[in-house]
Amino acid sequence: MQSIGLMVRSTLAITWKELQVTVRDRGLLAVLFLLPLIFASLFSLSQQESVDESTGATPITVEIYVVNEDEGRFGGQVAGTLQQMSMLDVERLDSAEDADRRVGEGERTAAVVIPAGFSDSIDAYEQADVQVIVDPVQQAIGGVVVGLTDFAVSPAAIEGELARGVSTFMAQAGVLDEAPAELVRANEARVVGAIMTQLQAMQSDPAIAVVGEELGGETSQEPVNLFDLFMPAFAVMFAFFLTGHIGETFHREREAGTFRRLLSAPLTRAAMVAGPMLAYVLIVVLQVVFLFGIGAALFGMDIGDSLLGLLAVSVALGFAVATLGLLLGVLTRTGRQADILGMLVAFALPFIGGIFPMTGLRPEYLAGGLQATIGMFIPHMHAAEGYRLVMTGEGTIETVLIQVGALLLFAAIFFVIALRRLRFD
Repeated sequence: MQSIGLMVRSTLAITWKELQVTVRDRGLLAVLFLLPLIFASLFSLSQQESVDESTGATPITVEIYVVNEDEGRFGGQVAGTLQQMSMLDVERLDSAEDADRRVGEGERTAAVVIPAGFSDSIDAYEQADVQVIVDPVQQAIGGVVVGLTDFAVSPAAIEGELARGVSTFMAQAGVLDEAPAELVRANEARVVGAIMTQLQAMQSDPAIAVVGEELGGETSQEPVNLFDLFMPAFAVMFAFFLTGHIGETFHREREAGTFRRLLSAPLTRAAMVAGPMLAYVLIVVLQVVFLFGIGAALFGMDIGDSLLGLLAVSVALGFAVATLGLLLGVLTRTGRQADILGMLVAFALPFIGGIFPMTGLRPEYLAGGLQATIGMFIPHMHAAEGYRLVMTGEGTIETVLIQVGALLLFAAIFFVIALRRLRFD
């Protein structure tokens, strides 16, 4: 009994230490807590108008100028995305000075200026800024323009990050070392292109509102809050960004000799593994509580009637994330490899599993077919389906527990494989 108490105290002490270290990493906290909120908000707002039109609501339109001084493809991509946004009435200008003057005279709410060399900066993984000039009298509406501009720029920034990540990972892992440079670049472009195609499809193909026809021949439109669709998907997606951090932390502590010092202390190996895992499970649960709480309070997100069901899915998701992160740390050679692979897992698997609504008002895996079959072998899909069942009320206790059980099964598989290869020195 005394040994069990010692193990519990040791586990909780390591958990508390890991939580303190994670809380100090502001960049990681921004990725886990703020980015999914921003992405869910922008995707929902940018596509809400198609739903509003079907329900007879009057959409808001903001008049802006767009100046594209960049000659590369990323500048044209950002300008094109802004022009396609139905919330924006875009007029193209050639001069940033002209746009600044006209906004100052109150002709339009704001101007977005894409500077020369924008594409080159992204290709070189350097800081690339897009300027938003806002009429001082219309600062509140100007904030909407800033948010939509961030949304329009995000695919370019993500593509640059992905391209760099894929290239670095292949180089460090020794993939295609003997292949010609042209073949290496083609494979890197294929991986990045597959992910970006899915992401850009979500921008350009807005969700279509469902219109039902009643027996009397009259149509009825059910109000749809797109936040209910996007927030769970982005919460799951960004939860898995933690896997790269976990793998990188494993390598960093092993290289720093932390594990050797802990082994010399009165600690069991079980406590050394369980402590960090419990900390990461708690972080995932806190992430979901924060995101769903903000969504419900500010955006009218419907979280359903079963908080216990949401908690069960979140805890199971946390175990899947924690064990996958440990597996990445064990299987990779360096912390950098674990971080890059974790980023690729977080970006690629949600789209492969079809957890986003791409062409309608339901996740793609519900359409059946090959994507649904593949999704059965991806933890992201089971987490997203668990949240959907609880939030919509479509699920019973049994159907929700099936998704929870699937996530715990993934966690067990990841943990067993990692444990067989786990070395602390």
